[in-house]
Amino acid sequence: MPHKALSNTTAATLEKIRKEYAFLSRTTTFSLQELFNHGAFRLDEYCQEFSPHPQSDELRKTAKAFGEQYGVWLDNARHHITCALFLYPSAEPHRMLNMMKNLTIDFYLNDVMGRDVFHQLSAEQQREAKQIIQRMGKYDPHLRIPASAPDMERANIEVLRNFRDTSPAEWFTKFHRLYNYHLAITHRDNNAAAMGRIQTVDEYIDLRCHLSGMHHIVLWVEYGDGLFLDWNWLRQAGIDQELERLHWVTAAFGALSNDLFSFEKEVIQNGADSNLLMVIALNEPELSLFQVIYHAAALVRELLVEYVQLLDTVRNRCASLQGSFPEQAALMEVHLAGLERGVQASWMWQVYTQRYKHPESIWEETLLTTPEKVPAA
Repeated sequence: MPHKALSNTTAATLEKIRKEYAFLSRTTTFSLQELFNHGAFRLDEYCQEFSPHPQSDELRKTAKAFGEQYGVWLDNARHHITCALFLYPSAEPHRMLNMMKNLTIDFYLNDVMGRDVFHQLSAEQQREAKQIIQRMGKYDPHLRIPASAPDMERANIEVLRNFRDTSPAEWFTKFHRLYNYHLAITHRDNNAAAMGRIQTVDEYIDLRCHLSGMHHIVLWVEYGDGLFLDWNWLRQAGIDQELERLHWVTAAFGALSNDLFSFEKEVIQNGADSNLLMVIALNEPELSLFQVIYHAAALVRELLVEYVQLLDTVRNRCASLQGSFPEQAALMEVHLAGLERGVQASWMWQVYTQRYKHPESIWEETLLTTPEKVPAA
């Protein structure tokens, strides 16, 4: 599709979505929980046992001091980094702090030059942002700090060095590759006009998991406790493929559920089309916004269905191997519990953080009347 025609298509779709949203916001509210629930599964019940890291207050203060030191602290980052305190409540403090530092940097980049604001930057700001991100996404494992590196890059390299020095080489290589790719693609204009085409829904889902950083956030389940998986044993035990899929589904739930929570901020307010609902609307222009919402929610619900099934499958398989491999089975139980916390935290943080709240939301969970349950610095 020629660039002008593509721009016209995306602009017309955005206008249609905004008009229909204006009507829905006056007449309708949706419960995301009810849209995601299935069978006997209820998110509120699933997330009942949920508590933050016991050293949360001290860790928040230290992460904020780090961000201020390098000029990468944004006031609303406190809501973002709080999620980590729930994702990894048993993490060793020095590991938790490193993850929170990473999130502080990533949040700064996202809000200053991320996917839903990049197109609002001037041409000069976009060029500068691209140069910074290109450098930050290409550091090799030696992680040398260039003499001319600005504070933002120095902070990023310092954090990556900490990850490298506190993890096995195999784990860090995978994490570094995923994180570099996340940086390279996230902090650029991912709207259809800039990409030169409308992505399919499947293409967008694959990209969104990387944009969100959820793939390497799932890897942090191992890092937080310092309990790293033995993939050779997992392959020999015949668990590797199911576990890899469980990791992907866990990441996808966090990423795609966030597209519904952030729809109003990204699409309605900022005019971005790099969002699941907009991608569905662009691929199926005959659908109303009401239908688009149900389509997007169904995709998230299917992920939860698969997540529950995979979790049971892997857990039962590990239990059957407990007699022969007690240490590996015990480690896997800790790991699976960590993945469960990941799903729980993805839901709870999005429901209770103030990041998406406003009084005219179409989502019941993001109306301002919902109390803040997640503590913030």
